[in-house]
Amino acid sequence: MTQLSKMLPACGFVIAVALIGITSAFKDAPKNGNGREMYVFEYNPPESDPEPYSVANVQDVSHWTSTTDATPCTNTNFKACKIYASAGNVDASGSEPVLLSSEAISATLNTTTNSAYVSSTDDGSLSNPSTSENISNRNN
Repeated sequence: MTQLSKMLPACGFVIAVALIGITSAFKDAPKNGNGREMYVFEYNPPESDPEPYSVANVQDVSHWTSTTDATPCTNTNFKACKIYASAGNVDASGSEPVLLSSEAISATLNTTTNSAYVSSTDDGSLSNPSTSENISNRNN
């Protein structure tokens, strides 16, 4: 009986850790200010391209991959970093969400850094403060 009473706190700890792990797997998707569920995509520049941050590369949906890290980038308009896309612009039928080829990503060239940043998507625009939270650019 004494050994059982010594094991109970350890068992309780193991169960608590397991519950935390299980419930964190079902964390809600990020939502924008309007409460719409958003998927997060991060820009992955093509390494073989001499201009990985060109306007054409940033606008190409194949260079954007799904991420679970919804933390915004530094939000300075030097380089593309993350976009937040609504369910209507995402194919979530596979193991990882994918941006639809119809997703319109507009990029603007920062002439100081010669790098493109996202200026608008189907879900938001930097010129519209109420939807600019759907775009997150970063420092050089």
